[in-house]
Amino acid sequence: MTEHISALPASAETTDVLRFLRRFADLMSTGSNSDNLLRAAGLLETHSRLLKETEELLQAERIRADAGAETRKAFELRIGELEREVLALTSRLADRQARTEEVVAEMERRQGEFLQRAEEAEAQLVAIREAPPEIPKGSVAVPLSNLQLAKAQFESLAALFEKSGNIVSQVMCEASASALGRVIVDAAAHDDAEGRAQNAA
Repeated sequence: MTEHISALPASAETTDVLRFLRRFADLMSTGSNSDNLLRAAGLLETHSRLLKETEELLQAERIRADAGAETRKAFELRIGELEREVLALTSRLADRQARTEEVVAEMERRQGEFLQRAEEAEAQLVAIREAPPEIPKGSVAVPLSNLQLAKAQFESLAALFEKSGNIVSQVMCEASASALGRVIVDAAAHDDAEGRAQNAA
């Protein structure tokens, strides 16, 4: 197609041919030869105009094709960049998901341990509350009121021995009363501590 177009006469040559044909047709003013010459000149002019329009269209198409090729090249480069970015983001997302799964698994494990410890502590607390107080071997559980009464009796005996002048018996009774007093104070402190612990629970 390009060779055919380039083989056609140039515009200057075409103009000279048209001028010659029309002048020759004027010389042959009558007859079919003059009509044929004018018809040939018209056809040549029409083909010359079509050739010019075709060349302009071809040039425009070449420009558009070149622009399209550049645009396509730019798009391909951008697509390559986007594909690399997508791969990088996908890799980072996979790493974060794996890390998140590890953290969740660790949190679940710790939560299970905490729940188990809480259940064990609660069971121990219930057992402590329900179990009777342990009394060491060789000891006897005595109501606190009995200890207070015994302390008062030892104090009364100590006073009587003091009046009678029996110093040894007085000192023994006072020591017993003092010992009972310490036991009573310790027992009261222990009861207060247990009461506070139960209230806090």
